[in-house]
Amino acid sequence: MLTSVSTPDLHLLRVFVAVAETGGFSRAQIALNVSQSTISTQMIDLETRLGMRLCRRGRAGFALTEEGHEIYRMAKELLRDCENFVGRVKNVRGDISGELRIATADALLENPEFPFARIVSDLRDEMPAVSLHLRVMEPLEIERLILEQDLHIGIHTFPNHAPGLRYIRLFRERQVLYCGKGHPLFSSKRIPKQSEIRQYDYAYRSYYGNGQLPGLLRRKNVSIHSGNMEGIAAAILSGKYLGHLPFQSAKPYLESGRIKPIDPEVYSYESTFEAVFPTGTRLSRAQKNLEDILSRYFLSS
Repeated sequence: MLTSVSTPDLHLLRVFVAVAETGGFSRAQIALNVSQSTISTQMIDLETRLGMRLCRRGRAGFALTEEGHEIYRMAKELLRDCENFVGRVKNVRGDISGELRIATADALLENPEFPFARIVSDLRDEMPAVSLHLRVMEPLEIERLILEQDLHIGIHTFPNHAPGLRYIRLFRERQVLYCGKGHPLFSSKRIPKQSEIRQYDYAYRSYYGNGQLPGLLRRKNVSIHSGNMEGIAAAILSGKYLGHLPFQSAKPYLESGRIKPIDPEVYSYESTFEAVFPTGTRLSRAQKNLEDILSRYFLSS
């Protein structure tokens, strides 16, 4: 039975967290790079050590027990605390190392307002020992994972600011309304009225909610949803939907003549991108350095 936590215990807990997050022993093989039989043996060792059953396996599939859910939550907290301790020791010693986990919106590369590649270059030059983890996520997921301390920073559009987080405004991105070849508006040379625009199906960004649709296009029924610009572009290219895209996403299709803008002066809108950090916790030196780098590009002007 567990009376203290040792290094082998931490390893078993990491195995359990991987199993819980991937949804089973077989899926955890890839994440852990070990055999299913090894994972099974390690899970039995952990359950014996804790004196409780953590998961069920059978024809009904994999599922955590009630105790398993609670141990998973506590294990995540313990492993995160261990990681934070190591990072703080390195900070005291003067090192800048460890991990920096960053999540952003998709389709930011080549945005003229956001020098993404230069920011990554600066991070590498100033913190060569830091391992960067770059991921694409939707805004609500970014906020949730930062609150859970699984992410260090997020860059996206955040219509509703969550308590416990700090937001820094970075830049604005223009969103232009497009239609694709085959759409009734593609070959039309006249400027459509707002009442006509509302009649067409619209490719909608799933993470904004109905209340965040551009006012001119707000409607009761939205027939396609996507959380990324590639999905919106595919809908427009189908010729069945209108949709908004930023410059860098629309550029290749504009150049090939497959899409066309619809009266940008009337039907465009701007999105505000922000960086979000946690509050109430001590930022690592890597997080502070990233904030300093962003300040050079956005907050000094």
